[in-house]
Amino acid sequence: MTIWGATAPERVEDRIAIEPDGAITVKSGKVEYGQGIRVGFARIVADELHVPIDRVHVLLGETDIVPWDMGTFGSMSTAVDGAKLRRAAAFARTLLLDRASQRWGVAACTLRIEGGYIKARDRRSVTFAELVHENPLTGEVPSDPIDGTPHAATSSDLPQRFEAIEVVTGRRTYPADIRLHGMLRGHVLHGPTLDARLRSLDEGGARKMPGVVSVVRDGDFVGVVAERDEQARAATVAMRAIWGRSERTQTAPTNLMLRKDEGTDRALAAATRTFKASYRAPHVAHAALGPSAAVADVRDDGIDLYVATQRPFGLRDEVAQILAVPTEMVHVHPQGMGGMFGRGGMNDAALEAVRLSRAVRCPVLLQWTREEEFRLSPARPMLAATIVAGLDATGRIVAWRSSIETNQFAYIAGAPARVLAETSGRNAIPAYDLGNVDVSLTVRSGAIKTGAFRSLAAAPNIFASESFMDELAALNGQDPIAFRVRHLTDQRLVSVLEIVREQSHWNDRGGRALGVACAVYQGTYIAQVVEVAIRENLIRLERVWCAVDAGRLVHPDGARNQIEGGIQQAASCALLEELTIDHDGVRTATWRDYPIATSLDAPTAIDVSLITDSACPSTGIGEPGFVPTAAALANAFYAATSGRLRQLPLRPA
Repeated sequence: MTIWGATAPERVEDRIAIEPDGAITVKSGKVEYGQGIRVGFARIVADELHVPIDRVHVLLGETDIVPWDMGTFGSMSTAVDGAKLRRAAAFARTLLLDRASQRWGVAACTLRIEGGYIKARDRRSVTFAELVHENPLTGEVPSDPIDGTPHAATSSDLPQRFEAIEVVTGRRTYPADIRLHGMLRGHVLHGPTLDARLRSLDEGGARKMPGVVSVVRDGDFVGVVAERDEQARAATVAMRAIWGRSERTQTAPTNLMLRKDEGTDRALAAATRTFKASYRAPHVAHAALGPSAAVADVRDDGIDLYVATQRPFGLRDEVAQILAVPTEMVHVHPQGMGGMFGRGGMNDAALEAVRLSRAVRCPVLLQWTREEEFRLSPARPMLAATIVAGLDATGRIVAWRSSIETNQFAYIAGAPARVLAETSGRNAIPAYDLGNVDVSLTVRSGAIKTGAFRSLAAAPNIFASESFMDELAALNGQDPIAFRVRHLTDQRLVSVLEIVREQSHWNDRGGRALGVACAVYQGTYIAQVVEVAIRENLIRLERVWCAVDAGRLVHPDGARNQIEGGIQQAASCALLEELTIDHDGVRTATWRDYPIATSLDAPTAIDVSLITDSACPSTGIGEPGFVPTAAALANAFYAATSGRLRQLPLRPA
C-alpha cells in the first residue's frame, strides 16, 4: 500500500544536463538533511555515465530548477528518486553513444565511454560537451529495464558527505545564518495552549519599545518585527494578552482493520496455550539541535524563502495560497537542517516569517525558542498496543490478534483511511507466519500536536510485536532467534537474523545480556542484537550488532553511517526521552526537562554487516536502523534481569 500516485513521464532534460566544461548537473526535488543523498545521487549518475564522481554536481530542492517532488521522507530517496536518476542517466548514456555513432558512421556497440569521453576503436574521441554543444540532451526517459551494467566506482572515489567539511568546521549554512540586505527580525506571540484564542490584546507598550518596526496582527496571529532578535522577543513578552480557549471539536476516532483472517476466534479458542500483553510508547520530541528558523523575503516581484524543509514544493504551494499569487512567484531555497526526522515536513516557522515579511515588505528572519520548539512542534504519537497469541502443543503460534491505538502521523488534515493505514499502521502486521491474524488500528486525536517522526509508526509497533515475540519464546523455553526463524519463510529476513547470531556469538553468550529484534521496513531487511549492562538501576547500551539487506547499495559507507545514527537515536528515545504533558499541553521547556543521549551514552561498538545484491532494487536506509532498537533493548533487559519492561522509556525502577 502506498500513498503516492502515478507521476508524469520523466524527461532527461529535467534530470541531467551536460555543462560546457563537461561537468554533469543532476537535479532532484529531494533535500539533503544528513542522510548523504547528494553523494549517493552523484554516485548513481557517475556510475551510469562512467565519469569521476567529482565531475557530478547535484542540485537538490531548489523549486525553480528541479522537478516537482512530494518530499523527502519514508526512506524513499534512493529507492524512488535514485532509481529515476539512474534511469535518466542510462538514457543519457544511450543518447550520447547514438550521437557519437551518427557523427562517425559506426555502430554504437563498437564505442566505449570513459571519463567524459566517447572513444572509437580507431582512437577517435569526442567529449560529452562537444556532443551536446548545439543540441542539449532531450527526450522522454524510457520505462524499459536499463541495459548494461553500471561502472563500479571504487571506495576511494566516494566521499562520505560532500558537506562534511562545512559541517565539522561550522561553515554549513542554516536558515538562521542567512543575512539579506535590509533584513529584520521577527517573533510571534504564541498562545499558552494549542486551542488558545486571543480575547484581547494591548500592544501599545510593545510598539514604543526600542528597535520595534511593526506589530503585526491578523486575527489570532500577532507578531513583532524589530531591528534585532532580542528586541522582537522583548516586545512580544511585553504585550498584554488575554487568552481564552476554543471549544475543541472532538473528532471521532478512525477504526481500521489492517488484517482480518477468517477463523482467528476459533484458532485462539482451540489453542493449547494463550498469552496476552500490553505495551506503551509515550510522546517524544524531535529534539532538533537547532530550533525552527526561516527567512522570508516577500516582494511584489516575487517571494524568496530560505528554509530547512523536507517539502520544498509543498511549502511553495502553501505560501502561494496564503499570498494569493501564482506558484511561479515563490522561490524556495533549502538550507542545511539538523535533526529534523519528520519535523521538516511541517513549515510552521516559515509560514510565520512569510506573514511578517508580507506586512513590512522587508526580509524577515524568524527563529523559535527552545521552549517553543518543545511546546509547539509536532511530537511522535503515543502508542498503546495489546497483543494476544495462541500456541499449539509444539509451541508454534497459530493465532495472533493485536489492537493498536495511536494518533495521526501524517501532516494531512482529516487524512483518509489509506493514509492512516500507511503511516499510523506502518509495520503493525508482523512479518512472521502466524496462522490466523487480526490487526486492528484506532487513530484518535492526540492531547498535543502530533506528526511524522523517523520511521512513522514502525518503531513503536515493532517495539510491541518484537517484545511480544520474545515473551512467547521465553514462555515456550525456546531460543529467541530460533523461535523467530521457526515462524519465517522469508529467507532474506532469516539471513539477517543468522548473520547477527554469528556476529554477536549469540550461541556462546555466557553471562552477556543480549537481546534481539528484527523487521522488514519499506523493503529493507534488518536484524539487531544489543548487549546491555544494568548500572545504578539504569540500562546502559554496551554494544550493537546489526545486519541490513537493502538490495543494491549505492554508497555503502553512507549506509553504514545512517544505520549507526539511527541506532543511537533510537536508543536515546528508548532509554531517556518522554515529553511531560498535562491538561494544557506540553510542559517540557528545556534540555534539563528532556535529556537526550550524548557521546557519553554511545555504545563502545556498533558492528554493521551490509548485504548487497545488485540484482535487487535499492531500498531505503535512512530509517531502518531506528526501527528494531527499542525492542532489542527491552529484550536484553529481560536477559539481564528476567524482568519485562513493556513501556517506553525503559526505566528499571
